[in-house]
Order: sequence, then C-alpha cells, then structure tokens
Amino acid sequence: MLHNINLLPWREAKKLAHKRRFTYLIVFGVAVAFSFQWLGSWYLEGQRDIQQQRIDFLNQHIAILDKRISALKQAESQYRDLTSRLATVESLQRRRNKTTQLMDLIPQLIPQGVYVDQMSMNGHAIEISGISDSTARLATMLDLLENAPLISDVEMHSIVSGSVRFDKQFQSFKVSFLFDQSAMIDNKEVSS
Repeated sequence: MLHNINLLPWREAKKLAHKRRFTYLIVFGVAVAFSFQWLGSWYLEGQRDIQQQRIDFLNQHIAILDKRISALKQAESQYRDLTSRLATVESLQRRRNKTTQLMDLIPQLIPQGVYVDQMSMNGHAIEISGISDSTARLATMLDLLENAPLISDVEMHSIVSGSVRFDKQFQSFKVSFLFDQSAMIDNKEVSS
C-alpha cells in the first residue's frame, strides 16, 4: 500500500501556493517599483517646475534691469551731449572776451616811453607797431612780453632809429606774439 499513497496533491498545493505568493510578490514589487517611479517623477517634475519659476522670476528681473540699463545709457548719452554743448559754450565764452582781455593786458606790458601806433590781431597772432624814446624801454617791453604767462613766441621784427615825431627823435619798432587766453582762464580757475 505504500505505493498507493499519493503525496502529489499536497506537493501540488504547496507549489501552487508558492507560485501564487511569488506572483503576488512580483505584482507587489512591480506596483512598489511603479509607485516609486511615479513618486520620483512627480518629485522631479515639482522640482523642475520650481526651477522654471525661479528662471522666470530671474528673467523678469533681467528684463527690468535691461530696461534700466538702456535708460541709463540714454541718460549717459544725454549727459555727454550736454557736457559737449557746455564745453562749446564755454569755449565760445572764452573767445568772446579775447579782445577785451588783450586790451586789459597791454597797458601792463607796455612801459612808459613806448607808444603803440597800430595793433592788428589775426586769430591768436598779435602784431604791434609804434615808437619808443629809448632802446632800454623796448628791452623792458620785450622782457615783460616774454615773461607774461599769456603770451608766447615773442618776435621783434624791426627797430628803426631816427623817426621824428613831435619834434623829438624816436625809435620805431614792430613786434609780434601769440596771445593764449586759455592760460588766463586756467589761472582764474586755479585761483578761485
């Protein structure tokens, strides 16, 4: 009778239970893996959305700053234009008073005994002709002209003796120099 005992249904039941448990575990493992994958993708999607919001926020502020920079560039351009115009007006103002400044300076540079007959101005070049009662006074005038800060390139063109005027002997002369009024303006700005 021993060979009539059949243990196979018990083994079959146990095998079937193992298969079911294995199937349940595989399904549960797949479900857990799918859940983790879904949660991971949901978390990463949320992080990507947060990062995109940050990027959008930064882009908005970059656009605002770009507008401010362009406004500053326009203001800087206007400032440069205004300073250029102001410099032009100042240079015109300086040139406008050139003759007056020269006429104020001439009495300081011409000593007594030297008389100016004619003065001509061509831009910065000034030419003076006149008479003097002595050579020493002409030398003094040349010294004053050469040491004046506003005057440069002093040249004595001629000294001729024997000119008679007012029943006296005089020496006629002709001198030229360059008048640089910007030195006067620079001196005034330094002193003020």
